[in-house]
Amino acid sequence: MSVTRGEPNESRDVEGKQRRGWRIALLVAAAFLAVALVAGFGWYQFAHRAAPPLDVVQTHPVPGTDTDVRERILDFVHGKGIKVVNEGFKPTWGAEETAKDVWVVSYVFEVGRESHWLSWKVYPKTGKVVPLDSLARELWNGR
Repeated sequence: MSVTRGEPNESRDVEGKQRRGWRIALLVAAAFLAVALVAGFGWYQFAHRAAPPLDVVQTHPVPGTDTDVRERILDFVHGKGIKVVNEGFKPTWGAEETAKDVWVVSYVFEVGRESHWLSWKVYPKTGKVVPLDSLARELWNGR
């Protein structure tokens, strides 16, 4: 009578590898789900909550023109003699809630290797907008 002792151990090894494979697959799926939730929440936050303050600033008519801030801002910055870099970092809009129902909306651009911005404090419930720097004030008020 010969007894083979390796067979039960081999089947346990196969089962152990299968369990580890499922664990890894579950961990990968959980990580993917976590990333998707964070990205989805970030998109919702920006698309829905930040949209009204951004819209208030971007659609404000520029005094003395028939255009709004969104259409005129880059021309305004260039008109001040500021050479905005368009390679790599592109000028962009952003919004950040700094307190309950108080947002800071910024237009960020690069000059050389330095970031610059025009910013406005926005109170979406009242529609009040306060330019936070001299360029933003000049563009907003037309002075």
